[in-house]
Amino acid sequence: MPTSPSSAAPDAVASVVGTGASGVGGAVQGPSFSPLYQQIKALILRSLQSGEWRPGEAIPSEIDLAARFKVSQGTVRKAVDELAAENLLMRRQGKGTFVATHAEEQVQYRFLRLAPDQPSALPGSAHREFLDCRRLRAPVDVA
Repeated sequence: MPTSPSSAAPDAVASVVGTGASGVGGAVQGPSFSPLYQQIKALILRSLQSGEWRPGEAIPSEIDLAARFKVSQGTVRKAVDELAAENLLMRRQGKGTFVATHAEEQVQYRFLRLAPDQPSALPGSAHREFLDCRRLRAPVDVA
């Protein structure tokens, strides 16, 4: 029977956690428990570290990852949410989830430009002048 790439995933999940007190897996000594989403998070991290997905590259969808690891989509979502909170992954609505390039912060603030209160302090800045300020009664149709 041929082995598919996703058939190794349950073994990978087991190897991340170990086998508990028996120590057969060798990964964990003594009794321990790690939530499934943390195990999936560790597997995704392992894939990131191995270079399976490069910075700026889209990772598989939550549905594909859930099928690969044989877990629910909610479990994958929680793992991906944590990685996104740690700025290792970036979610883009309608586009997918991407490996962070760490240039994302520049993109988020590209429209924000801090300027001093005095425009003359900026080289090549335009001249600003306050022209007029009056208080008027609004017409009935506007008010």
